[in-house]
Amino acid sequence: MNSEEARKLAETTLSKERFYHTECVARAAEALAKRHGADPEAAKLAGYLHDIAKERDKDDLLQMIEGSDIIDFDEIRQCPQVWHAYAGGVWAREELSVSDDIAGAIAHHTTAAASMTKLDMIVFIADFISEDRGYDETYDMRELAFESLESAVLGIVDRQVRHIMNSRRYMDINIIRAYNDLIGRLRDTGDI
Repeated sequence: MNSEEARKLAETTLSKERFYHTECVARAAEALAKRHGADPEAAKLAGYLHDIAKERDKDDLLQMIEGSDIIDFDEIRQCPQVWHAYAGGVWAREELSVSDDIAGAIAHHTTAAASMTKLDMIVFIADFISEDRGYDETYDMRELAFESLESAVLGIVDRQVRHIMNSRRYMDINIIRAYNDLIGRLRDTGDI
């Protein structure tokens, strides 16, 4: 599958509003990939597919996740807000035959993960900084993302953890793993 095929699939699968967001994420992912020496085509493809399962029924999402090896379902059972990401990664790998790298970037676009690849970070950041987003922190993160992927991911994860804690919701364990991994990476390089 290439990015144009992914774009067409997203356009026919998603609502008009979700497809607009998807286009914005694909553009942001492609720009970040070009800036940071990653594969722009892979980033764009993952951007188009990142929310491919977002509007699917929760029962469908559960079936897709439970039978896969992409995530331990028991770890995310209480976090239905992230199921679409993991299910999307499974669907993309098993039904659309995308690479494991692209499937992983789709699967972790909402929570991040420990040991993120460059592509994982690009899609995670692109979902947050895409032009359709207007969070207060979006503008600062857009600038930071073009300087340091790791610093931008840490900033976004920090924001998400605070938001989840303030809303008193269950937190996907992968966001905690991502935070700890990023702190270690940035300390090792002297960036914090």
